[in-house]
Amino acid sequence: MFDLLKKYTEIPGPIGYEGRVQRAFMEDLRPFTDEVHMTNVRNVLAHFPGRGRKVLIFGHADEICYFVLSITDEGFLHITRYRSNADNVPYPYCLVGQNALVLGDEEDVKGVFVAASGHVLRVKERDMPLEEWRVLVDIGASSRDEVLERGIHVGSPIIWNPTTQKLGKKAFGKAMDDRLSHVVMVELARRLQGHQLPCDLYLASTVQEEIGLRGAEELAGGGYDVAIAIDIGIAGDYPSLEKERMPIKLGGGPVIVYKDSLIHYNLEAIRELRSTARLNAIPYQHGVFTSYGSDGATMVRGGSRTSLLAIPCRYSHTPFEMVQEDDLENTVRLLFHYVSDR
Repeated sequence: MFDLLKKYTEIPGPIGYEGRVQRAFMEDLRPFTDEVHMTNVRNVLAHFPGRGRKVLIFGHADEICYFVLSITDEGFLHITRYRSNADNVPYPYCLVGQNALVLGDEEDVKGVFVAASGHVLRVKERDMPLEEWRVLVDIGASSRDEVLERGIHVGSPIIWNPTTQKLGKKAFGKAMDDRLSHVVMVELARRLQGHQLPCDLYLASTVQEEIGLRGAEELAGGGYDVAIAIDIGIAGDYPSLEKERMPIKLGGGPVIVYKDSLIHYNLEAIRELRSTARLNAIPYQHGVFTSYGSDGATMVRGGSRTSLLAIPCRYSHTPFEMVQEDDLENTVRLLFHYVSDR
């Protein structure tokens, strides 16, 4: 599934600008269903008719981003976080030197996240913490007017812009959170072709999850009996972390999550997923996440029995999020049996 993963993670889709992701998702689902549309708030909803309870599987299209706060006379861009309380973003240390992409009104403009280097800093300044105000984006412009002429202004979104690369069975790049869900859903739709479903299945891609689960509010009133959110799982298999802090690891299978910072997930749905995994010899992991939330919290408010199925991911909310292909495959297998066997 690497080609599909590369396709979705490299599409620019900052918060509020998810249209390109949504159009790609609709295009990829159309061969498998005639019932796919974009809603008024720009969620995508696809229907795979079946007889039985109403099941929703969904993920979010937006990726974390920055916005132009101001433009200097020399043509540099000062940036601001996508939300003021985004303390779980490794900022600004993972930014400097990363490729940037600014979504202007007329075109996407390439740049780089920059900070003053050692040759121009005083000795005492080299040992000081890097303040976020000192990280800027350089698009090669020489003046504010040149920036404005390219359709960039205060409020223009900025994303880091690496290519997605493969390392053995692992892959790393931006926006694994949560384009993984689109890869899983497209592959699930493909494998369900020709199957008579014992449930009435919906697949969805939501917008604006990263700023408070906003897009999912539109779906919450859909009357779904079961809602399964697909998102990244926080992997802690890294040498500098105590193993007990976060025992999730790459290659261990999808994570069935019991609780996060916002809600406790539905125990009945959790037991169904665990039973399906055991019956089909699919590896899985148990998870409890702190400093974390998903669209699932919104679906609970709408009356759905909600669970969170998370795909292990290292280095979350960085330009080098890392996942393992086996975990994607086993997530698809688990969902396939969950919706087709019951």
